[in-house]
Formats: sequence, structure tokens, C-alpha cells
Amino acid sequence: MTGLPPLRALHYFHQAALNSSFSLAAEHLHVTHSAISHQIRQLENWMGKPLFIRTHGRVKLTSHGERLLISCQKAFGELRTTSESIRTGMRHHLNVSCSPSFLSQWLIPRIATFYQRHPEIEVQFQALAEIDQLRSEHIDVLILSYERPPDGDIDATLVSEDYIGPLCSPHFAQRFRNVHDLVELPLLHADTRLHAWSEWASSAGVRGNFLAGKHFENLTLGIQAARNGLGVIMAPRLLVRQELEDGTLIAPIGFVQVARATWMMTKESRRHNAEISLFRHWLREAAQP
Repeated sequence: MTGLPPLRALHYFHQAALNSSFSLAAEHLHVTHSAISHQIRQLENWMGKPLFIRTHGRVKLTSHGERLLISCQKAFGELRTTSESIRTGMRHHLNVSCSPSFLSQWLIPRIATFYQRHPEIEVQFQALAEIDQLRSEHIDVLILSYERPPDGDIDATLVSEDYIGPLCSPHFAQRFRNVHDLVELPLLHADTRLHAWSEWASSAGVRGNFLAGKHFENLTLGIQAARNGLGVIMAPRLLVRQELEDGTLIAPIGFVQVARATWMMTKESRRHNAEISLFRHWLREAAQP
């Protein structure tokens, strides 16, 4: 015995349960009444429990039958949607919300590989949203750096542990060899991450005043400023992978792990949605070092 009963039996059960009638199920499936009865009897034997109460020619679901009906509705609905999209070439949409820096620094440079793998799915990007917008299904996916994602109705998948560190252009290579050199260098700040320097100092066990310096509206602008030699920016390693590889930014003293991580969150009841599952698989793969 495998972990899944015969699919024909499940299909016949689904129709009989929806119609509360073996006869109507037989009509819809263009089979005989006895064929329906035979398949459902096989399914009940497989389950080891009755799925219908049969009285005076009528049938009614048992509590086990009700549970199975809910599962069948989800499974057959998903199969129907996916099969139709493959058959017709219909596109599906996925609304993804994340910070502007994650979008511009990490997601947009890599999203082409997702489109190549899943051309039927159109990803739409939205500004960073609140978790409640996942619950209301105004967005499908929320990517967020968070200490601990909420429990219960939110499903969270770890994308990457967060490591941050000071970054600068190669222009500063000779002037920035250890943490003590920071006091002599121009510091850069992103207004969307005002506590980044203090967070790093706490995690790295470094003391000092890191409040002075130029401010930029968001981290992406701060990273661009650092690339162009304006100073040293504090940024997550995940978002500057390309700059480190091509040498436009360097991390002279490396990175330290902080008490946060980057999570992909979705509504728990939608975690097995086809588009969300495909995006989750791609995202985790793309985030691997």
C-alpha cells in the first residue's frame, strides 16, 4: 500500500461528494452507478473508514469524508488550473513585495533566470508592504529582513542569514586596513537603515561613534555613493555580491552575522500555491552563495 489511494477512486469520490449522489456523479462522469459504488468502496477499504453514510438511497458524508472532500477540492483545483495554463499558455501573476534596495540590488539583476525557467508566470513588484497585506492577499509574497517571522497564519522560508559589514571602493584600500581606520574615513548612511552602523558595532564588539557622515535616502543610493569613492557604507553581504565579485566594492574587514535573517513570507493557507512554490524554490536556489 502506497501513501496515495488510486486517483480514479478519488476522482469518483470527489464527484459523488460534491453532488451528494452516486447517480449524479455517474451521469457527470458518463459511467455506471455500480462503477461509482465500486470505486468508493475500494477507497473506503483503502482508508479503513467509511466516507459516506448510506440511508434510503441517499448518501451523506461522514466527518472523514468531509475532510477528504476539502483536500480533493484543493488538489483537483490546483491540477485544473495548472493544466489549463499549460494547455492555453495563459500567464499567471505573482505579486512580490520587498524593500527597494533588495529589489534593485538583488532581485532585478537575477529575475531573468526565473522568467527563463517559468515564462508563464509574470512577477509584479510592489513597494515594501505590511504583513497584514499578506493576510488580505493584496500581495502574494513578502521578502523581508526580520529578527523572527510571525507564527500561525504566516509561512516563512529562510532565504539567507544576514551578514553586514563596512564597504568602500578600492580607492580607500590603502587607508582602510582595520576597524580603527574607520575614525579617519567618511561614513555613509542610508535613512532606511539608520541603525545599521550601531547594529554592526554591537555584533562586531566594536566601540566608537559612527553617527557622523553623509546621509542618503535609501541603501541603493548609499551603495552607489560608496562605489564612487564618497565613503564607507554599512550594507548586507547578500545585496552587494555582484559588486564584491566585480571589484567595484571591497569589504576590508569582512562581515559579521547579526540577529536578523532574510525571509520569504506568504500566507500559510497559500504556501502550496503553484506559483508561490516555484518562486520559493527559485529564490532559495538563487540565494545560495
